[in-house]
Amino acid sequence: MLASRLGIPVANLASDGGSNRRIVRTTVGNLDRVCREFGVPVEETLVLCMWTCVFRNEYHLRRPRDRTGRTDLPYETDWKRLGPWNFEEDDNASNAHFRSMLSEKGGTINLLTDWVLLDSYLRLRGAVPRYTFAWNVLPSKMPAEAVDLFRQLDRTSVYGNKFESNGNSINQLTWKKFEFGPGKHPLEAGHAYFAALLEAWLRDQGLKFPERALSHRADGADHDGAAS
Repeated sequence: MLASRLGIPVANLASDGGSNRRIVRTTVGNLDRVCREFGVPVEETLVLCMWTCVFRNEYHLRRPRDRTGRTDLPYETDWKRLGPWNFEEDDNASNAHFRSMLSEKGGTINLLTDWVLLDSYLRLRGAVPRYTFAWNVLPSKMPAEAVDLFRQLDRTSVYGNKFESNGNSINQLTWKKFEFGPGKHPLEAGHAYFAALLEAWLRDQGLKFPERALSHRADGADHDGAAS
């Protein structure tokens, strides 16, 4: 929806149940391939990442067996997703992850470390990185170890121009405004609304996009009344 509003082609690397580690892996691993296939230089590429819950993770498999992810993307079947759905299914790796290895502090520092590394890589390559949140994924009181990591990031690259996910995520900005599906995920109307907010934010930053055929409003509708 956002790409349509901006008038640009899109390569969607997202996957159901994906983790922040997966975002980093697939972005770095597919950037050159995607740019080559679309005939667009890296320097003209907008990379928009939506950070998710810090308790999700993944690990590499010796034998590919996770066939529920994005099997259309390279190397996706070599990775096993760790999430509460696996924990409920008595998956041994997820049990170990959630019972022995997981902490909010550790998950937060992992996310910020991944964020700094990905952001540095994208900027060195000349791409335009921008970030937003799927949920309220950052704690209200940040660990002391996170302060130096935040200092290495540009707050204007984050939707809302602040390092806060509380009240700034797609889930919270659409909650009680639109119908939600399973797992508290917003449906099409909620996504259209958030896409309009992101479009306005990106255009206000002075990024250059093709001319629009229609003028959009932030409520997710075009001036002719049609839903976007």
